[in-house]
Amino acid sequence: MNIAPLDERRFNALAGYIRQPHILMAVQEYDWLATDTERVLGILTWDRIDYDFGWIALARDETLSYRAVAVQASLPSTEAARADLIAAMRRLENEADETFHQGDAGAAPVDFFAPVAPRERWHPSFRLLVEHARYSPAREMIAAMMRYFEDADGNFIEQFQTTGFDARVWELYLYATFTELGFALEPGLQAPDFILNGLTGSLGVEATSANPAQGAAPEQPRTLEEMRAYLENYVPIKLAVALKKKLNKRKPYWEIPEMAGLPFVIALQDFHASGWMRSIVPAATEYVFGVRHWVEQGHRKIAWIDKHRFGKRVERSGFFRLPKSEHISAVLVNPQGTLVKFNRLGYLAGFGDRRIRMVRTGVRRYDNDPVDPRPRPFAEEVHGPDYRESWIEGAVVLHNPHAVIPLDPSLLPGATHEFLEADGRIMSLLPFEPPPYMAQTAIELADDPASVPERT
Repeated sequence: MNIAPLDERRFNALAGYIRQPHILMAVQEYDWLATDTERVLGILTWDRIDYDFGWIALARDETLSYRAVAVQASLPSTEAARADLIAAMRRLENEADETFHQGDAGAAPVDFFAPVAPRERWHPSFRLLVEHARYSPAREMIAAMMRYFEDADGNFIEQFQTTGFDARVWELYLYATFTELGFALEPGLQAPDFILNGLTGSLGVEATSANPAQGAAPEQPRTLEEMRAYLENYVPIKLAVALKKKLNKRKPYWEIPEMAGLPFVIALQDFHASGWMRSIVPAATEYVFGVRHWVEQGHRKIAWIDKHRFGKRVERSGFFRLPKSEHISAVLVNPQGTLVKFNRLGYLAGFGDRRIRMVRTGVRRYDNDPVDPRPRPFAEEVHGPDYRESWIEGAVVLHNPHAVIPLDPSLLPGATHEFLEADGRIMSLLPFEPPPYMAQTAIELADDPASVPERT
């Protein structure tokens, strides 16, 4: 039996969801190991208080979630800790599965992919995820994640497989992002979707999305003028409906006892029509702030927006100016929070068919060049050795200038943070790594030249 180093990205995908902030305050992880079968995982740790070394061994419980099954501390050196951990992992690998069961499982293992609806009701993207090798990294990444995800409403799997696929993937994206940032979830709550506790603080998050029209939808724009009217009016109206539904909920989120004193964020995605989430940042920014910026004859112009009007539909602009909106600390969006991101990060974590080739192209918003900060095109091979990407990459946080409880930007590092000034200017706090302003990913198998371009 071989025990080998485990890439941190793969460890996080397999077991990172079990971390608790109070433990991270006491110990620092510095290396990860796994047996050949990944039946037993190991973490090498350094004690921040006593300055000695230790380890944690993990194995799957009744729900197929990794749990700590052995722990050691107070070892004198990293060499001693490594040798001790490897010996423990060899012993544990030979134990029966039942040895790792902890007797507190409330339900059977969660399986997002076991059919609960007839195939004819499957969402096209769920069918793509299940049946196509090109999306095997996303499928295996989600399969690892699902062991830890709590279905508070009891209908997640059915919706994931059918009409609610997009919205449920958005929730899974948020779950992965907050885990990456070191948050632990408050368990057993039906609302909001997430109450998160971390080393730097806590917050509540509710996910929502703009969905396809019920009934006749407007024709997709064909001319530049139609595109502008659609983006400046129809899309903000769709976003307004989704946000106001959460704002005007009969039992407000901010009145839930567990939310007392916490900032509250609405995480918004746009699924109203295929591909339109790539425009959510400008549309959401204009709507929530109620202000429009443009360049005219070389000069920047700023104007406050009164209403968004498209045909017979009208919505007042400025979500953060609406009654009760002071309880919303911020709105979070990410045009990249899609299934294709799961495919890219799943591949980086070692999941999926290794014949897959992904090339990501687009325009980066900012290139850390003080002389010429204009967006620039890029092309990167996801399957290349130097490619890097995080879950938070691409996220934009629009801060409410009137919030009763403001959101500290340090709670969501790696996101772009936008702040509205009194004169209508928008000040940006950008991450060190420049996020793509717009991107798409071409996916193919090495022996199958048919690629599938995806807007993200």
